[in-house]
Amino acid sequence: MSGQEIGRRTLLRGLLGSASVFFVGGACSSSPRPPSGLVIPRGQAVEGWPRTLITLPGKGPAIFAGHEEEAPPFGHLGFGLRARVEGEPKGQRIPVTIGGSFIVRGWVPLHRLAACTLRRGRISGTPIYVGANDPVSIISSEGESYRIIVRPRFGRVELDEDADGYSGVIPANWVGEGDASAPDPGLNQGQPMQLPGWEVDLYDRPGGQVVARIPTADPPLTVIVLKDQGEWKGVRVGVGPFLVGFVNVPLTPSSAEAVGERPKRPEPSNEMPFRIANEAGPLHRVAAGTRVFFYGEAVGTLKRDGWAREVSGRRGDQVDVYLAVDDGVAIRGLVPVSSLQPVEGATASRS
Repeated sequence: MSGQEIGRRTLLRGLLGSASVFFVGGACSSSPRPPSGLVIPRGQAVEGWPRTLITLPGKGPAIFAGHEEEAPPFGHLGFGLRARVEGEPKGQRIPVTIGGSFIVRGWVPLHRLAACTLRRGRISGTPIYVGANDPVSIISSEGESYRIIVRPRFGRVELDEDADGYSGVIPANWVGEGDASAPDPGLNQGQPMQLPGWEVDLYDRPGGQVVARIPTADPPLTVIVLKDQGEWKGVRVGVGPFLVGFVNVPLTPSSAEAVGERPKRPEPSNEMPFRIANEAGPLHRVAAGTRVFFYGEAVGTLKRDGWAREVSGRRGDQVDVYLAVDDGVAIRGLVPVSSLQPVEGATASRS
């Protein structure tokens, strides 16, 4: 890949960083007090920003006690929850209130939140094409446009979490509230073809420069061929946002279903959330209406009965737990002993 293309690309790995040692497995261990206290703004609409965003999946913690780099994390996020913006972004995080079955407040990295695209188009200077309802992460507001980071989604969880992100600019009227699970029915249907079982270079034009590398997968990814220029095929890769460009590799016929599915928001369920199932420690049910505290601040309220694992024992009439209602959000905090009902005979962990 040329230095120019690498220069255009913003790799999210640097922005994501590694999982903090604050977390042991999926839960959390002890951590220092937030450097400036636990201050989570509320009710401060931000001029030029959408009022509501959605959450994006990713590796590592995604809910923090503050905007400072050293502020401790206390929660994980899944896909598709509504997040109301509560104040100005600071650094690489923004304060939000996450809705759903478990209301949670905290500072969330900008790349773990997204607005939805309202129209189709190419993101200038990148190999990314967006259709309607594709998620893009707003990094800053620049008048009538947004600077964004956008990652292709391949329809495979193991690939999407490691996908490179690209920095670009998009008109502000291109984004708003939408359903990032819903496909864009107006896209060119093209011809589904399967890639070979190795990493494939994607070019900006036949014989041109490499602009991205399509990862290997098992089974290999199916792409949509939009242009046939002999040995070179113009392709659309993924389920949106898409990589677009040209490949020069042998392709085999496939089906539209093999392209993959867009992520779905977790449905309400009475089953134990996977983050709780994969943690060790005594297991409890948690009563609806329970408030969760972190450093003395109320950061969460359960709207339905939830599940919890004890993390480090009791502190007076409170218990330190890692808890969730479903697979959307899980946090660590203190809850009243009276809100817990032990689950007898539960195994320590599913991992």
